[in-house]
Amino acid sequence: MGKPMPPKPLPGVYRDDPNRDDAASTSSAVLMDDMDYPDSDLPAYEDVPATPRPTLARNQEAQSYLIHPTLPASHISRDETTTTTHWPLYSQDATFLTEMLKDEAKYPPTFTARMVGTHSETTRKKDSKEKVTVTDFDVRLDMTHLLIPGPNTPASLVRQDLDVPLPQSKAHRGNRTQSDCPQESAPDANTYIQSYISSPFSVRSFTLDRRIVYHDSTALEAFITSLVGSTNYRGHLKVTFPITHNRVTVYSPCWQNDYREKLWLRWMFYLTFLWIISWPYLWFMTRRWEVVTAVFPYSCAPECGNRQFVTKSEEAFYKQWKSSIRRAVVGKKQGWIDEEYKLATEEAISQAGPDGLSRIPSTGNATADGALGFLRQAVNAGRDVAMAGGWGADSW
Repeated sequence: MGKPMPPKPLPGVYRDDPNRDDAASTSSAVLMDDMDYPDSDLPAYEDVPATPRPTLARNQEAQSYLIHPTLPASHISRDETTTTTHWPLYSQDATFLTEMLKDEAKYPPTFTARMVGTHSETTRKKDSKEKVTVTDFDVRLDMTHLLIPGPNTPASLVRQDLDVPLPQSKAHRGNRTQSDCPQESAPDANTYIQSYISSPFSVRSFTLDRRIVYHDSTALEAFITSLVGSTNYRGHLKVTFPITHNRVTVYSPCWQNDYREKLWLRWMFYLTFLWIISWPYLWFMTRRWEVVTAVFPYSCAPECGNRQFVTKSEEAFYKQWKSSIRRAVVGKKQGWIDEEYKLATEEAISQAGPDGLSRIPSTGNATADGALGFLRQAVNAGRDVAMAGGWGADSW
């Protein structure tokens, strides 16, 4: 009887239409705040706590281009960065571990653009003042698909093998601490895998890192900051690019590794200060292998001269989503924007009149149509005055 192999789900496929016209080219002629959006797109003007993004179950707002498979006997950390598995065969059979690492290396880390705008408000209660932070908008945009090679991706940007650190680089190579390699040439991934499997130490771990390289986050942040500033936003803007699902750690089957992952036990050790004893014990007992990396380039290295991209440049991506980001910011959205949201934005732009205002349906009555048109222009004039003075500023 052969050993059962774990199921190997196929990676998802992201389909993008490179021939789609960029709606951003028309955004200069259309004021996004002049359009009518559904009430569902306008969250309450209050401090809404951020909620963690679901890992596998996706709602309509948070659609992922690529869903990571679930490993046997595994769980993901609260910050969604590290997947941990205790499946015994991964620590007992080199073939099982090798196949799992190769499969996991096909999936890029989850790459996100997040734009958060906040302002401070001071409330007075009798003789005291209380300062609170209000979230104006919290917009998230998935960028994972930009790391997935397509048919037009240059061959030099398609990753082939797992990377290992250079001999002179410090890394966990089966020791408690980081060290360089005594050999002139670094062992390959298979050698490290065999070393982990054959290790006599019962408490050990093997980690795969997923890394994104050559993405110009500074340029994309500058584009987004300028766009938000064009809405006369006066609050505090923070643009970040969180990376999750970027580590897979295999723990060997032993009671020390089982207990170290139990949340209730960890809290008990924290509260009773037993961590003062347990942490040095685990550090001394655990042998770590952190020598295998799956690198996902966004583009070629800066020194390559004519910069080539796996999918598209940071500027092209920004132009593709410019109108949607502006709509989400002005609409004070709290959540994810996706292809469906972008299509709705493009439709709103296409339905706008030549003056940049939303078209008013005709009633067939000239007097009524004239009154509606006058009312609409009055409302937009009020909006223009309000936006000209800025919005989202701190209040004291």
